[in-house]
Amino acid sequence: MDPFVSAQLVLLTNRINAYGKENLDDILHALAEAVHLITGRSSCRLYLEDLTSGSLICALATGRQAEEIRQQSFPINTVDCVVSQVYHSHEEQQLADLKTAGIELEQQLAERFSIRASYYLPLHHHGRAVGVLCIDSRRKNQLLEPEQCRPLRSFIDGIMSAIDQARLYHQQMVLARWVDEAKKKEAAFCMVQSAVRLIDKLALAAVLVPCPAGSDNGEEMLQILASYAEQREDKQAYETQRLIDLGPGKSLLSRYINSNGVIVDETLLEPLYLPTLSEEFLQKRYLTEELGLRSLYVVPRYDPRTRRVICLVNYYSRGSDHFTEFEKGLLEAHAEMAQRVIQEIGDEHMEIQVLAEINDLLQEKFEGVSPFLNSVLSKATELIGADAGSIALVRKTGGESWLVVEEADGSLVGAKSKQRLKKHIPLLRIGGNELPPDVRSMTGFVAASGRPYLVVDSVEEKRSGGYYYEITDIIRSELGVPVICEEEVIAVICLDSLRPYYFTDEHIRILQIIGRMIARHLADMLHIEQLTSEVHRLGSDVDYKDPKVSSYKLGNLIGNSAKADELVEFIQKVTPPLFNRITMWFNSDVREATLGLPSLLITGATGSGKEFLFNSIYSRLNDFYREKISDKGELPVKKTNIAAYSGELTYSELFGHKRGAFTGAHADRKGILEEAHGGLVFLDEIGDADPKTQVQLLRFLDNGGFVRLGENLTRYARVLLVAATNKDLGQLIREGRFREDLYHRLSELSIEVPSLNDRREDIPDLATHFLGKLYQVYKPADEQEEDDTPILSRAARDLLTRHNFTGNIRELRSILVRALFFRNGPVITEQDIERVLIAQAPPGSTATAEQLTGKVARELLEAILQGEGDFWQTVHEPFSEKRISRDVVAKVVDLARTQGANSMPQVATLLKACSDPAGDDEQRRIFYKFKNFLYKTIKLG
Repeated sequence: MDPFVSAQLVLLTNRINAYGKENLDDILHALAEAVHLITGRSSCRLYLEDLTSGSLICALATGRQAEEIRQQSFPINTVDCVVSQVYHSHEEQQLADLKTAGIELEQQLAERFSIRASYYLPLHHHGRAVGVLCIDSRRKNQLLEPEQCRPLRSFIDGIMSAIDQARLYHQQMVLARWVDEAKKKEAAFCMVQSAVRLIDKLALAAVLVPCPAGSDNGEEMLQILASYAEQREDKQAYETQRLIDLGPGKSLLSRYINSNGVIVDETLLEPLYLPTLSEEFLQKRYLTEELGLRSLYVVPRYDPRTRRVICLVNYYSRGSDHFTEFEKGLLEAHAEMAQRVIQEIGDEHMEIQVLAEINDLLQEKFEGVSPFLNSVLSKATELIGADAGSIALVRKTGGESWLVVEEADGSLVGAKSKQRLKKHIPLLRIGGNELPPDVRSMTGFVAASGRPYLVVDSVEEKRSGGYYYEITDIIRSELGVPVICEEEVIAVICLDSLRPYYFTDEHIRILQIIGRMIARHLADMLHIEQLTSEVHRLGSDVDYKDPKVSSYKLGNLIGNSAKADELVEFIQKVTPPLFNRITMWFNSDVREATLGLPSLLITGATGSGKEFLFNSIYSRLNDFYREKISDKGELPVKKTNIAAYSGELTYSELFGHKRGAFTGAHADRKGILEEAHGGLVFLDEIGDADPKTQVQLLRFLDNGGFVRLGENLTRYARVLLVAATNKDLGQLIREGRFREDLYHRLSELSIEVPSLNDRREDIPDLATHFLGKLYQVYKPADEQEEDDTPILSRAARDLLTRHNFTGNIRELRSILVRALFFRNGPVITEQDIERVLIAQAPPGSTATAEQLTGKVARELLEAILQGEGDFWQTVHEPFSEKRISRDVVAKVVDLARTQGANSMPQVATLLKACSDPAGDDEQRRIFYKFKNFLYKTIKLG
């Protein structure tokens, strides 16, 4: 077999076996992919044993007329057709021509669906047959070869456990729905029986409910759920035609209700009395002619928002006397009770099933958020009978709140079910009417409002400028429910149907149950994942060690100078008592009203390594935490730069906000001081804090109390606050721009990070360390060995030692980046460093790294404009391979804007990311990928 095909089959096998029992549809479509890979055939049928119906049902059909083929099932207890024969005999068969096979059912298939030749493969599990796979051809005598049959059998054997488990679960759900339906009918029957016995003049009562007309276009009929008459023959005659056609002019009720089950004549918004049925157009004419029913009182029960019928209760009498007001009130109350019992009693079993299924999920262990959410979504989709669905997580990107299901490269962050229906889900803005109509979405509104929302008909919702964002035109109705933890929306569950008006209030209630059950568990998983990611990032900063450097201390603090020794001594002295203080937070619930919270101030010039020093402090405290509190846990940590915010946004970033506190505050949000409870918070550029933030920080440090923006409730958190600044806080105090009391509170423990010019003897080891680390990021794919790492000549190290650094370690790294890119061999020489230093701008202008960024970006843009490549080859691919940085990509976009590309579609066109962002589906998909890459991965503002 072709190696590519073999590799793809392994991937498909792993994918199928990773699915849960709720994913029958996904499993079968993956099987169809495998059939096509092995046989080259695009038409196949899969029949599965269904003991609830006593037949072999067609669970999958591909190729032409697939939907019609799926309607044909075969009996289990006969051998009058080949599918049943193969199921009974456990032996595969091939028919060269179904038309001449002499078997009636196969001949019918050949005539109706142009199937001429077919291969039949029995499916076994634990020694018994559970189904049959048919691979078809439209040409006679086109049979499978043995070298195709063998790998197909092998593949099927490897996935049969997953197929059978999913088959049984799906049938269990179908049976559960039948049980619910039977309970609804029984409850409705009790109600109509009581009505006839309640009022003497009633001859017959019936409950009618909407049901599909048999197609996916959303058209419906009315079904008699239950009826009752004192004369049993009358009830049987009334139910002779159980379905009432709602097509125009088809029945009495079609005058008031359209084919979507929606009341269109306002007359039926109130109970309707028809005194003389014989004068009305009736689908059931025998009601008057045979049963002698003279009048009808119709009580509608419907959704007041959509006017969609929930049920109609019909009360017939043989006289034409009007009902009294008392009798009308009695019947209307009776109809309301009928609605309640068929909704609440009928769906009780399914709600119990939901509780049990989700509770089992919460007991399982998952390797990450996305697998957990996929299991939740698969159960929700199967339980409710939706056609597709997704779970989006709330994420803040570029200063705005978004809902994200998947990354730009297609990797899942949240969850998707039946992914073929929604191949790509872009970032969706959170918000309501304040958003432009073309970016509003149902899930975005749910996240903003914290309330469920139902799109009953996507076509009408889009036409009216409502909350619907079209990803595919086959979705006709959509339901969204928020997942809320501690008053904050953290995710949105969305289910889709190919039919309009599919979802009901019962579905909303079931989905809300699921949302409430998973909220705390999901919040904990997100917190752990976020913390683990942050700690991993911090660890990458302190874990790398170059074998040529011997002066590492406490992780990778580098240097033998007196200044470096001071930093090491500071960390060794302050971390044990600080950890003892942190330990108290895990062992007691005492607020910090007497001592106040601990704090630490790091000062130093720009680029001197203040954040790196914090990382080293955190790393040591985290080691203590793992050793003494939780060997598998992580000490909470959060970072922010005060200079990146202003006004209310600064306050919100630190202390959180209440929904509606300011424009864009669509949901309640914790601040980083609350999120890092029990751990560390690093506030860079503390000298830029505004007066309001300074006051609240001082109060917070006094007792751990704070108030979210927009609310009056005092909350408490306990953190070690580490602040950093490159400014002269003493001068800011004298100028009245920084509070002296806050300075004293922050500087109880303080350390100054020396500049490179103050520790020149450490520069050679620092340069070697950073060069090795940079090479790990930028090295070509064909250079894998450590021996390939470039080295600095002695003269180059000496030149760096003599250089006057104005940007400190940041400047050193910039010099090394350029030298690494433009070196002429494995050794970076003094001449290489000289060329970089000569290219540096005069003091006070753009730094070396920024110059290099601009130069590389201009070269890339020029290559695109000259037709030497497009965005994906010239920019995206080098970035993915870590050959250029985010800054370079952002600079390319900035340069494109200077070329007249003022909007994102224009930028995409100029950079040749796509030919027409508003073109066909493929071009729009590429444009969404381009936009998501820039906003989400590059984090453009």
